[in-house]
Amino acid sequence: MTESLTPYLSSFFILFREGFEALLISILVFTYLDKMNARHHRPAVMWGLVAGIVVSLLTALGVKKIAAITHAHQELFEGSVMLIASVMLAYVAYFSHNAKQHVEGKVDKAISTGNPFFLSLTVFFAIIREGFEVVLFYAALLTSAIYSTVPVIAGAISGTLALVFVYFGLNKITKIIPLGTFFRISSILLLLLSVYFGYEGVKELYAGLRELKVI
Repeated sequence: MTESLTPYLSSFFILFREGFEALLISILVFTYLDKMNARHHRPAVMWGLVAGIVVSLLTALGVKKIAAITHAHQELFEGSVMLIASVMLAYVAYFSHNAKQHVEGKVDKAISTGNPFFLSLTVFFAIIREGFEVVLFYAALLTSAIYSTVPVIAGAISGTLALVFVYFGLNKITKIIPLGTFFRISSILLLLLSVYFGYEGVKELYAGLRELKVI
């Protein structure tokens, strides 16, 4: 029983945790565009989402194929991506903070012209890091001789279903939140995520450099 429960829970929580971070960022970005009456920019952000998934899959699979890539190199890659994502999240948090002023006509049209590109990049880098870690984790679980693949797959399905429920719940909540309140909450959440990504990025970079004996 324990032999099946351990891989199931590991599979569930890694997918749910990493997926929740990416899901939260994506929902905030898309809701931000909706409330700014800029739904025509959604395709650009969607391209960032899809590109992030594809690149994270290809990168992780490439890492597994190249024997010369060590765990330290993986940490350096993840750390670098997280630092970039941290900067992007801080940037979007700043714009979310000023978005209400934009709606009231106190800020120029920079948000509606240039910002979608940065929103797209934000989603892109957030997805890359999360997807990269998920792929590596599942590759390790599925190739392990200790565990059966059934509980791993069951955990992945359960994690996906949990994320679907979370998506609909968060999506519904964000739509009924008043404009000003949404921008205040989203800017705080994005800023906290930026700090978290920055901290984790520095930690992984440090661990990678220590492992390579650079520092």
